[in-house]
Amino acid sequence: VKMPREFTEEELEEVRLAFNNVDVDGNGYVTASEIAGLFQELGKPMPGYKIRELLESLDRDKDSRISLDEFTEVDNTMASAFKSALKQKEGIVSIGGTSEISSAGTTHTIGKRHAFANYINVSLKDDPDCSHLPIDPNNDSLFKAVSNGIILCKLINHSVPDTIDERTINIEKLTAFTIQENLNLALNSASAIGCQVVNIGASDLKEGKPHLV
Repeated sequence: VKMPREFTEEELEEVRLAFNNVDVDGNGYVTASEIAGLFQELGKPMPGYKIRELLESLDRDKDSRISLDEFTEVDNTMASAFKSALKQKEGIVSIGGTSEISSAGTTHTIGKRHAFANYINVSLKDDPDCSHLPIDPNNDSLFKAVSNGIILCKLINHSVPDTIDERTINIEKLTAFTIQENLNLALNSASAIGCQVVNIGASDLKEGKPHLV
């Protein structure tokens, strides 16, 4: 897909992640029903005619759906309501589950797993504490990679710099106790920066449960 030159590699991953969040069926296109579903999920249903107007504003090839290439024009052409909705969806983490009994409250499509893994690879590629990167997006490496809490803590600081004093992250000679400390630090810090963390325990992340990561 040909992308605008002004996008950095990191920004492209953010665009792909946002696109995959809306592309519910994972077919590579965003349709009117998926746009409607986005607003419905956020409790802000939008009339059908507004959905159609929104779709038409981005649908350059007039095939009644939005491709990833068209989606990259969001910052320049898309209505402010849609941009706001996208940001809200990216900030929501509403997952059913507890440390003892976890429900399948969230599912991961292959496209979303790819996007998350690639976003981590790009964002943390130069971090000396993440030398085990890149994560292979084609298997379950993503879920194992977050199990010691290091990547989660690093991602929080990448999103909101200096949220975590990185001297407090346990990096070397990890034990069950120090991993638990890292995961608790990540969960508490995520909550502190506004992420909605619902019924997720450190043991869920340590076990790399796909529907909770």
